[in-house]
Amino acid sequence: MVNQPYQWKQVAWLVVSVVFTAVLTTFPKDFWEEKPFTEWTEQEAMKLISDSPWARPLSVLGSILGARQTVTTRSSELPNVATPGRGRSSGEAMSTGTAMGENAGFGPGDPTPVYVRWHSSVRMRQALGRLGRFRVKVTESEARQLAEQPVEDYEIAVIAPIMGVFNDLSLEDFKPKTFLTSRKDRSKKIPLKSYTAPRNRSDGVALFSFPRRLLGGKPVFGLEDQEVEFSAQGGRMVLKTSFKLARMTTDGALDL
Repeated sequence: MVNQPYQWKQVAWLVVSVVFTAVLTTFPKDFWEEKPFTEWTEQEAMKLISDSPWARPLSVLGSILGARQTVTTRSSELPNVATPGRGRSSGEAMSTGTAMGENAGFGPGDPTPVYVRWHSSVRMRQALGRLGRFRVKVTESEARQLAEQPVEDYEIAVIAPIMGVFNDLSLEDFKPKTFLTSRKDRSKKIPLKSYTAPRNRSDGVALFSFPRRLLGGKPVFGLEDQEVEFSAQGGRMVLKTSFKLARMTTDGALDL
């Protein structure tokens, strides 16, 4: 006669095995893990720069971003991209040709999409380089150079259909209350080093730079921190979002 506890244990392991297999089937690898960035489609590259482990979407009232009036025609496309030294000027970098600081189809009381990107990561630069291939016809070597060039600081880029407030604010406005912070160890807190307004960049993003500090000879942020929070405040503009580090890896290494 079969021992009943042993039989139930077998059933339990079978259930776990079936569930685990179902999870693997339901959640396939992300495209950036399955194929090189040179094979990403335009839609995949847009996905990575707008809603991925390296890009967090937020919503902010149009009045805070600088919307000046209510209109009925809305922009439907995400903000465009440009590569260093090529492509569109900062005044043309927004979707549907809307100049920065105008309403871009959003009124003062409308929730407006804002995209916070970990700009210094290899994956983000691969996606931007790939989009450059589709949109402003950069060469393959230029796209690779953008992805592979070393970045001195941690860089966070912010872009939205309305960028007026980011042009109005300066380093002095943001610096007192803008940080990168470990969610697990709040003592790991890096202050803002520099800020570049959209009008001073060819890609139309607001760029926040933080020094890559070392702690005990290692980068201050590691997988043990689990999440890193970006918080920025200048005037009425308040942004806060977190990046989950476990998913932000490239070739097995943390990609920041």
